[in-house]
Amino acid sequence: MLLYLSLFWGLAFYLIAVALRGFPPLTIVWLRLAVGAAVLYLFMRWQGGRLPGDLGWWGRFVLLSLCGNLLPFTLITWAETRISSGQAGLLMALMPLSTVLLAHFYVAHEQLTTRKLFGVVVGFLGVTILVGTDVLSGLGGGQLLAQFAVLAATLSYAVNSVYTKRLPPIETLVVAAGSLLAGALVLLPLVLVVDRPWTLEPGLDAWVASISLGVFATGLATWVYFKVVSDCGPSFLSVINYLIPAIAFAAGAVFLGESAQPYQFIGLLVIFAGIALSQSRRRTVGRFAD
Repeated sequence: MLLYLSLFWGLAFYLIAVALRGFPPLTIVWLRLAVGAAVLYLFMRWQGGRLPGDLGWWGRFVLLSLCGNLLPFTLITWAETRISSGQAGLLMALMPLSTVLLAHFYVAHEQLTTRKLFGVVVGFLGVTILVGTDVLSGLGGGQLLAQFAVLAATLSYAVNSVYTKRLPPIETLVVAAGSLLAGALVLLPLVLVVDRPWTLEPGLDAWVASISLGVFATGLATWVYFKVVSDCGPSFLSVINYLIPAIAFAAGAVFLGESAQPYQFIGLLVIFAGIALSQSRRRTVGRFAD
């Protein structure tokens, strides 16, 4: 499941870049949520599941979508109109640090240890080696606001992971479908007013990229996300941000013709070492029903 998230969230940086050729950022985010919600709702109904009628759960769905979809999707998509996907991937690699700090205070059996902190630092070093130090030279300057937007997105993801672990027991498919549907409904009025999507003329490549984002990087990925947090905890999930830059770079090399350097293989080895060091030997207990 972690590999699935790493693959499709890593490819999401490339798909967003393609989708931006035909859609503005808010419309891309809404399409991701709407398509993902439709896919999961149909699958949930096929499995015999139903969305809860309790207003309390819908309040949780809105909060989950706000922290896990609306804010980070919008911030990252907007940021990629001003900074490179490699730089965005590097900044996203700071998420494990904020996650392990929050989990230490709010999640049982997720205490911060010297070994875990050292692993987080080593993993970030590996990401820095992988994407290249030239990305560091681009930090600050005129793109500072976009860089802060990505950092805010990482913090939002961290809060969402910890909050997810503290939810009452519920089927993962139901909470995944409910959170995406809530997010699509909340965002729709803003998209209609700001982007006026009926005036857009996107090409086929933008449509394919947006639908792919919705099905694979949003719908199915959200379901898998809740399963991973439930079974393994937020700190384990956070290491995905060390794998995503590797996949984002691979996508750039394959689809955009970017060259690969020998030092980047060293970066991969350092990333894997950091992941191994950061993981606790103790298994956590899931919160969701299967």
